[in-house]
Amino acid sequence: MFKKSMTVVSSFVILVNLIFLCIFFFFITGISTKFVEKKVFESNKILCDVICTKLLEKLNEPIVTSRMMAKDSFLLDFLRNEGELKHDEEVMKEYLSRIKDEFGYSQATLISAKTHRYYRNDELHKIINPLGDSHDVWFNKFEQSSVEYAFNIYRSPDGLDFTSLYINFRINDDDGTFLGVSSPAFALKDIIDFIAELEKTYNVKINTTDDLGTVMLDSNYSDIGITSLAYLLGKKDGLVYKQKGLSGFVASQYIPNLDWYFVVRSDGDGIKDSSQLFYLVALILFALDLLVLFSVRTALHGKKKILLEPKENIDNLTGLANRNYFKEQLGERGYFNTTTYKCIAVFDIDYFKEANDNLNGDEALLSVVKTMSALLSNNGVILRWGGDEFVVLFEMGIEKAYKICKEFCKQIEEGKMITVSVGLTAINLFDNIKTNYHRAARYCYQVKEIGGNGVKKD
Repeated sequence: MFKKSMTVVSSFVILVNLIFLCIFFFFITGISTKFVEKKVFESNKILCDVICTKLLEKLNEPIVTSRMMAKDSFLLDFLRNEGELKHDEEVMKEYLSRIKDEFGYSQATLISAKTHRYYRNDELHKIINPLGDSHDVWFNKFEQSSVEYAFNIYRSPDGLDFTSLYINFRINDDDGTFLGVSSPAFALKDIIDFIAELEKTYNVKINTTDDLGTVMLDSNYSDIGITSLAYLLGKKDGLVYKQKGLSGFVASQYIPNLDWYFVVRSDGDGIKDSSQLFYLVALILFALDLLVLFSVRTALHGKKKILLEPKENIDNLTGLANRNYFKEQLGERGYFNTTTYKCIAVFDIDYFKEANDNLNGDEALLSVVKTMSALLSNNGVILRWGGDEFVVLFEMGIEKAYKICKEFCKQIEEGKMITVSVGLTAINLFDNIKTNYHRAARYCYQVKEIGGNGVKKD
């Protein structure tokens, strides 16, 4: 009886102390939680506006130059009256060199819609061929689009120091006829260094993406054109802001002129508001008090009770991550959020119903999982998708993954009295997760249609 009374009294005293502490602080400071949240939101929104403005100013310099070129009467007359190749090359080299040197660009170019000549400040680079050269496909797409200008990154095989960011600006005649594209370029490293400096100054992460979420500009060169941030993008109607914890945030803003999103993220640099600090400390104290009370009560009554959370993301039979894990951990808004995995395979057991009738179905499933796990080692992950269907994510190129899948089929056939069908495809981050999965699944079904026991890949 005494022990029980002691527990009740202790609980009551702690609870009263915490309530008094919260009330005292609230009336002393006169700060409400809503006011704090509003203050943090307004502060971070201003920060996002400042960063967006500075980056737009940096990008606007070559846009202004490219627009000036597109309206230059000399350039318009030149494109209307192109003639002898050698003469035109010399004239344009002189003009583009003057643009390059005067404004400090790494290169200045002009492409003619009539002759498809690709003029540069140092040479007539080539005659573009949108139908025969994959590097030139963008020209037709740009001509057929309605945009006034667009950014284009040329990745040099020699690395970042030689990679350029081009600003392609539409040149139209007075009647709207498409004459060509003016395109000054500057070193991509300059804009990457500029973004890195902004990130350091404001303690944030900055990206620009296209409307699919593909990263177009980043302080990390290797993420450009590869990483997808589709899961962070908001609507095309201004700033979309989300608070993360007490001082972190994610904000995205659509820029119509660029057809890009600006994304600014911060995990926060500590709790700066006194009210936030108080509430955090109070919450920690309260949680610790509850933990102490629970421990005391358990010791007094000599009882232990362990509650196990249901493992919703783990398959009970195989111990593999399941479909829930795939959805929650590997993708947001339908797209892969990591570049770790290069290929995806779908496999299942051929004629599983018959195999289940004649053999032990659970043992067959565990057997194929064990075989694939041994071959895969630490170079990927296996998930049980459902029934006898499994998904494998490979951290390697498709050719190495294909060899593993072939060996997998061979080992299963040799010792298990069953066979498997496998579909394998390279992951395309520009496609959503469902599209990548269905491509691999379709290959798997095609193998089954011709009798199973094999692999089909891209």
